[in-house]
Amino acid sequence: MKRRLPQRYTILIACTGKNPITLSFQLWAMVLLLTASVTFPAWWIYRVVYSYAHRNTQLVEENTQLTKEANDILERVEALEGEINNLQERAGISDGHSSSEEESVDSQGGAELAVDAEVLLAIAKSRLPGLSSDLKGEVRPALEETLDREEALPHGIPLKDQNDAKITSEFGLRRNPFGRNYEFHAGLDFRGAYGSPIHVTAPGVVIKAEWSGGYGYHVIVDHGYGYQTLYGHMSGMAVKAGMQIERDRIVGYLGNTGRSSGPHLHYGVYRNGHAVNPKDYLD
Repeated sequence: MKRRLPQRYTILIACTGKNPITLSFQLWAMVLLLTASVTFPAWWIYRVVYSYAHRNTQLVEENTQLTKEANDILERVEALEGEINNLQERAGISDGHSSSEEESVDSQGGAELAVDAEVLLAIAKSRLPGLSSDLKGEVRPALEETLDREEALPHGIPLKDQNDAKITSEFGLRRNPFGRNYEFHAGLDFRGAYGSPIHVTAPGVVIKAEWSGGYGYHVIVDHGYGYQTLYGHMSGMAVKAGMQIERDRIVGYLGNTGRSSGPHLHYGVYRNGHAVNPKDYLD
């Protein structure tokens, strides 16, 4: 015959000199209590561990994204620094780096160490005020002056019909077209159709519009920053001394006046009072 387990259990707790304490309980209640006492702590521990693991995953993802954004910002800051350095070079401003520092840029190495996103952002933030100060305080005014100077540079051929603008005499030493000796030619001679319009190659102020035995009817324009241009042997002049003129303004017409062996334009470029080769200013 199969023995059945009792449905109720009783526990007596005896105390000397006192009545015993009786605890009576059913088997299913005890099993339930023991199961709960084991399951609840395990569940609570699981929830705590899961919560910490989930939060840690979120922090890792957030830090990864922040690091990427910080790297992007720092790369943009470095690109901006490069652009400002280029502007400084264009404006003739020293960036304060020695040649040895520049030469050592490509010689780099060492162990790779991660940098916190906060550090990268702090570095980028610390560079921005200096870049802004350089740009506003030094680079921009110097660049504006540089752009003005570049605008003042003679540029291009004074004759618009460049198919006809053939150079017939170069800058420098040449054989005298009126004799057997040699002479220095302080410009370029362009052959062209008689009466062709002659255009100034940079904005400036007309300082001479007159006749001379050497260049005949000729015009000299001062462009500032030490640059002047001369247009000689013209058949007629279209400007007067003192006039402010813009680039490409017609200053006169091709001719054969003065010391000339045939219709042509003598074009001269002067820098700080010295004749320079106009070929360097044609493009």
